[in-house]
Amino acid sequence: MTEPRTERRRYLRVPVGARDLRLQLPSTATVQLLDISESGVLLSSTARLAVGQRARLRTRLGTDPVSAVVEVTRLAGHQPGGPRRYGARFVELDDEQRARITRFLGAV
Repeated sequence: MTEPRTERRRYLRVPVGARDLRLQLPSTATVQLLDISESGVLLSSTARLAVGQRARLRTRLGTDPVSAVVEVTRLAGHQPGGPRRYGARFVELDDEQRARITRFLGAV
């Protein structure tokens, strides 16, 4: 019998499903925001991102615009011919942006 997996995350992650977000790298990439927590995001994109790569993520959570710099921490999944999933953490997030994310997480 398999043991249940223990959750290792320190922060609650909330599914978002936002589409057509922009991720500013040296060029712009379209990503889908799959979920968000106080510490980071899970993204899906056909763009190839490298672990350690940083980019500015701009989106809306509810009616609030949010802008933050994220750093890709892992490739979270990929199926041949399909989009890749990336885990990323917030590395530049001012107090106002953090408050908007916290407000969104509390409203869900």
